[in-house]
Amino acid sequence: MSTQFDETLKNIGEFGPYQRRIYFLLCLLIIFIGLSDVVNVFLLYKPSHRCSSFNTTANISANLPNGTVSFEENKSACRRNLGPFNTSSGDDKHMTEFCTSWVYDKSVFVESIVTENNLVCESELVPTYVQMVIYAGSFCGSLLQGILADGIGRKKTICVSLVFLFGSGLASAWSPNYYVFTALRFIQGMSSRGVYIPSFVLGVEMVGPSKRQYAGFLLNYFYSGGIVILAGIGYGFRHWKYIQIASSAPLLPCLIYWWIIPESPRWLISRGRTTEANAVLMKIAESNNTESCVPLNEDNAVEERDDSRKTYLFKHLISSRSLFCHSLVIFFNVFVVYHCYFGFALNTENLSGNFHLNFLINGLVEFPANTLALVFSYRIGRKKLYISSMFLGGVMLLGSAVTTILAVKDFRNLTLAMAMLGKSGVTVGYCVIYLWAAEIFPTVFRNSGMGISLACGNIGYIVAPYMAQLATNPADTMSKGIPLIVFGTCSLGAALLTLLLPETNRQNLPEKVYDAEQISNHMEMEINVKET
Repeated sequence: MSTQFDETLKNIGEFGPYQRRIYFLLCLLIIFIGLSDVVNVFLLYKPSHRCSSFNTTANISANLPNGTVSFEENKSACRRNLGPFNTSSGDDKHMTEFCTSWVYDKSVFVESIVTENNLVCESELVPTYVQMVIYAGSFCGSLLQGILADGIGRKKTICVSLVFLFGSGLASAWSPNYYVFTALRFIQGMSSRGVYIPSFVLGVEMVGPSKRQYAGFLLNYFYSGGIVILAGIGYGFRHWKYIQIASSAPLLPCLIYWWIIPESPRWLISRGRTTEANAVLMKIAESNNTESCVPLNEDNAVEERDDSRKTYLFKHLISSRSLFCHSLVIFFNVFVVYHCYFGFALNTENLSGNFHLNFLINGLVEFPANTLALVFSYRIGRKKLYISSMFLGGVMLLGSAVTTILAVKDFRNLTLAMAMLGKSGVTVGYCVIYLWAAEIFPTVFRNSGMGISLACGNIGYIVAPYMAQLATNPADTMSKGIPLIVFGTCSLGAALLTLLLPETNRQNLPEKVYDAEQISNHMEMEINVKET
């Protein structure tokens, strides 16, 4: 069925006008996923602060001298001096009490969840827990939505998730406290996976083999575009409520996608719904001005449907040694890539220099990285590109960790440059691993496999805030280097493990478990030939 379907796409158009229109609409959704994934950097920003002159329950905000307060220079960030008193030895001592109100630096943001709820000092770990719960929503969404998309279809999962993504995102801007905010963001994180996974899979499944790499990689430009747009939103609004509204409200027109985008014909075939699949293919042929669409064979569709039912319950993945091994390697690599990618984004506020400029650069460096991934994944293959980029990224991140720990002022630009180069390497890996995984998993397990992969990535999400938390003490240069050390080491380890994965460049998408095993057998044969 894989060969028959790919041949049909070649005849009617691998990436014709109709596919391009649908693909562009899916790309627009990815912009909002980029916004949703990293907006926490703004919403939960913790500015410099000090105790207010008088303890009250009010939240006081002001522009602090020089825009910042150093923990070394200001010892009253969490305790307030009550005044001196004489001891029996004649020394003057100062009585202190814990602060209940603070003065916050407004030079970066006027208000964030942290400043609105005074989540500092004794409550400084609360933002980390909030982010953990939000990313736990992404984790649950990756598992649930992946299974849903294989069960009820790509289109239905996307459209239902869009409703929840829009509703929870807009409602969270009016959260009365951080408990409600966390709950709504949990729903938003869960529904964002229901948009992202099926959109990616649908975009890849609608095109032919020779155009598949472009479909896989161009989505990443729109994700990076979402980050750059978010940098502008954060710089322009400076208040968490307005930032949240601006990143969610534009989703409203996307609710009409139910009447615009088609169901994946590959998925329809895997469910034995050949008539509906042929209708989609005929529509593609008509829009592309081609008349060579040969209806797919019903007998092959029945065989495909039977195979999909057997693999739907995860049974054949476990029984296939090669596919199971490849899946474990993919799951670990997606965990590492997501942990490093989002951990670095959360660590942006700990880098030297202007916060908004650093965040913008963090988004802009992804465009050349995406271009490298797009060009070289086809020329040298997924495997060589991924290993080399993750290795280079790991070395650069470890190098930036060394200069961070040395804390030499002359190294600040060098540290930032190496950190951004390391981020670029991880971004290339981020682009490649998702397409690579989609080409290794068979159609009957692809969306579920991608869902589990993304769930593993979201575990990396959950761990990332704790890594960033380690670097929040400016007095300890060693702690500021720990996140970079972890990111670099993980990148190197992930690169080595992918030596076990097969190259999928210029190959048809596997439809059944048997097809996926044949790709692995082809790799083993090549290794044996080289050894002899």
